[in-house]
Amino acid sequence: MLVPSLVLAAALTAGGCSSTQSTWTPTVDTYGNDRAQYLSRDLAECRALAMQASGGDANEQAARSAATKGAIGAAVGAGVGAVLAGDSWRGARQGAAVGVATGALAGGLGTASQTEAEFKRAYSNCMRRRGHNVLN
Repeated sequence: MLVPSLVLAAALTAGGCSSTQSTWTPTVDTYGNDRAQYLSRDLAECRALAMQASGGDANEQAARSAATKGAIGAAVGAGVGAVLAGDSWRGARQGAAVGVATGALAGGLGTASQTEAEFKRAYSNCMRRRGHNVLN
């Protein structure tokens, strides 16, 4: 069916749009900081550590979560659709379509935002521990 495919694509695209892991950098005030000379090195090292601590790329995690929750949604939707439609095959198809769409959307968007928040927190904490004054 076309509807679940479109919704799944929209979920993954929306998850990808919310990800700023590749571009987000904490704002650091270097005034009066004797570690300012190490800023670029610390930014690069802390970015790599934050990616590792948050579980990797938000888009990849969103896709995995969307696929898993989409499959669960399909199974539940098929059962409910079969009962409500009376025709088990037709109901299962319709229920699975709705289940995949809603499961994928919820799984993709939720995971992307959670991973993004973990990344930012880990990145900022790393920079602070290295003696930098992080403003955000």
